[in-house]
Amino acid sequence: MMKYIVFFLLSGNFLSCNNNSQSNYKSDPNTIVDTGKVGAEVSEEPVAELSGCYLKINGRDTAILMLEQKGTDISGKMLYDNHEKDGSRGSVKGKEEKEIIKLWYDFQSEGIRSVMEVYFKKDNGRLLRGIGSMDVKTDTTYFISGINYSDKEAFNKVDCAPIEWKLKF
Repeated sequence: MMKYIVFFLLSGNFLSCNNNSQSNYKSDPNTIVDTGKVGAEVSEEPVAELSGCYLKINGRDTAILMLEQKGTDISGKMLYDNHEKDGSRGSVKGKEEKEIIKLWYDFQSEGIRSVMEVYFKKDNGRLLRGIGSMDVKTDTTYFISGINYSDKEAFNKVDCAPIEWKLKF
């Protein structure tokens, strides 16, 4: 049953993705270097604050992401409210690595708890959700290869006030 739920959740994302731009892990020119110490290391401090709410609307389907950032650590909540299909809701936790936000989505769908790896790429104030080949082991879905980021999977930053009530779970 769980494999079918994950399949349906992911199949829409796979079918809608037609932009094949690959993830690009370039070094960040805004990285801070502490030169006050001998053998100083590069700091992984984020360039832009990610805290806040993000929204994606596709027809009558809505996805909401609320993030709180502390350094490179990120936590929050995510909700998929699908029209005439089962949705999901749960918490996210992970890290920002350069321009990529790597999260684990711990969620409930149809009364079943699951965990899914979710990646986002920062793109001019938006977050582009990563789509790629995934595998499932017990209750956990994770990437196995090639993550693509598409404008069709864009979450736009929005004011939290009008949508915060949806994330009270």
